[in-house]
Amino acid sequence: MSGVVIMVSPSPLTSAQAQGPAGPFEPGGQPADPAQSENLALQAQELATDAWNWIQLHLLTPENLMAIGVQIGIILAALLIGLILAPRVRRAIRYGIERLPAGVRDKVEQVAPLVLDPGLRPAIWIALLWVGVTLLQAFAQPFILVRLAASLATAWLVIKLITQFLPADLRKPVRWAAWGLAILNAFGVLDDIWVWVNSKGVMFDTKLINLAFVLQAILMAAIFLFAAQWLSKRLKARVETLPKVEPSLRILMANAIQIGLFIAAAFLTMTSIGIPLGGLAVFGGALAVGLGFGMQQIVANFISGVILLTDRSIKPHDVIEVDDTYGEVKSLGLRYASVITRDGKEHLIPNEQLVTNKVVNWSYSNNLVRIKRRFIVEYESDLRLAAKLCVEACLEHERVQRDPEPKCLLMEFGDEAVQMEARFWIRDPQNGINNIGSAVMLTLWDKFKENGIDLPLRQDEIRIMGDSELKVKLVRDRKEPPKEEA
Repeated sequence: MSGVVIMVSPSPLTSAQAQGPAGPFEPGGQPADPAQSENLALQAQELATDAWNWIQLHLLTPENLMAIGVQIGIILAALLIGLILAPRVRRAIRYGIERLPAGVRDKVEQVAPLVLDPGLRPAIWIALLWVGVTLLQAFAQPFILVRLAASLATAWLVIKLITQFLPADLRKPVRWAAWGLAILNAFGVLDDIWVWVNSKGVMFDTKLINLAFVLQAILMAAIFLFAAQWLSKRLKARVETLPKVEPSLRILMANAIQIGLFIAAAFLTMTSIGIPLGGLAVFGGALAVGLGFGMQQIVANFISGVILLTDRSIKPHDVIEVDDTYGEVKSLGLRYASVITRDGKEHLIPNEQLVTNKVVNWSYSNNLVRIKRRFIVEYESDLRLAAKLCVEACLEHERVQRDPEPKCLLMEFGDEAVQMEARFWIRDPQNGINNIGSAVMLTLWDKFKENGIDLPLRQDEIRIMGDSELKVKLVRDRKEPPKEEA
C-alpha cells in the first residue's frame, strides 16, 4: 500500500467563467439574466461532481481504506492500552517513591502530583502512538493520521504541564498561542510560515525588526524573567534563614539579589536577541531625566528604604509610633513599611516619612518598656498603704515584669489631693500598652475600695463673709392657688 496523495486539477474554464459571473443582480440593482443563474448552478454541480469523482478515485479505494483503517486501529489500540496500563504504572511509580530516602521523597512528592495525575495516561498514549508511527515507517506504510494524532497529543500534554506553573492570568493566552503553533506544526506548514514571517519587516539601523524578532524577544524575556523570579524566591528564602544576620540586613540582601537578577535578565534578553548594550546610554539618559522630574518621590522612598535597612533603626517586629499610627512593623520594603495596628489594620507608611518624621520605637534597643499611670488619693488616706496596694495591683498581671520590679511614687501634694504614680515594665509592647495600663488601674480601684482608700471628689466651697457685698437671694417657684370651680 502506498500513501495517500491528494492532487486537485482545476477544470478548464470558459472565457465567460474566467471573467467571473455578474452575480444575481446587475450593477443597476436589476435581477440578472435567468440564463446566467442557471449557468452558475451548472458550474456548482460540475464542481461537486468532480470532487466526488476525485474522492472515489483516490480515497475510496480498497487500498486507501485499508490504510486509513489500520491507522485508526492503531490510535484506538493506543488509547485502550493506555487506559489499562496507566493505573499499574502509577502504582509502580508510587511504590518506587515510597522507597526513596526521606529528604528526596518529600521533594519528589511535591512535584509528583503535578506530573503524574494529569499527565501519566496521556504520556502512555503518546508513547504508544509514536511507537506506531515508527512501526508504520519501518514497513513503508502510510502513517499521516497516526503522526497527526501523536503530534496533537504531545502538544496537549506539554501545554498542560507548562501552563500549570504560570500565573492564572497568563495561562489562557499562552495556551491559545501554543495550540496555534502546535496545529500549524502538526500539518507541516509552520516552517513555511516562519520563513515568510522572517522575510517581512522594517530595517532599524542594521537590525531587521519583524514579527519573528518580536516573538523571539518576548519568548527570551519571558524565559529569563521566569528564571530570575524562580531563582530570587529561593535565594530570598535561603537569606531569610541565615542565623547570624540581622533581619534588616536580610531584607536588604534579599531585595538586592532580586533587583540584580532582574537586571541581569534584562541584559541577557537584549544580548540574546542581538541588541547592542552600547545603545543603553541613550536610554540611561532618558531614564535619568524621567527620574529627575517625575519620580522624585519614588526615588526618595527607595533611598530612605535603603537607609532604614542599613542603619537598622527600624526592624521587622519592632513596635513603633509615627503620627497617629501605633503598631508592629510587619515588613520593610524598598518603598514602604507595613505596620499592623492593634485593631488589625495594616498601614503602608512611606519610607521617607519614617526617615524625616519623629518616630517612637518602643523596641529599638530591647522590648523592655516602662509604663507610667498617675492617680490621686485624699489627704486623709494612708499613703503608705496606697503605695503598697499599687505595687500589689501591678504584680497581679502576668505581663508586668518582676525584674525590674514595679514601683509607686508620691509625686506631688496638690491643692485638693495627693498625686501618686505607678511605674511598671513590660516586654511585649506589640500586645498593647494602654490595655495593660487600664487593667492595672482597674485592679487598683478594686483594692482601694476593699481597703477604704478614697479617691477625692472635687468640691467647690463658697464662703460668704459678714461684711461681704455679695447678696444671695433664694428664688422659689411660686405655686398658683387652685382655681375654684364655678
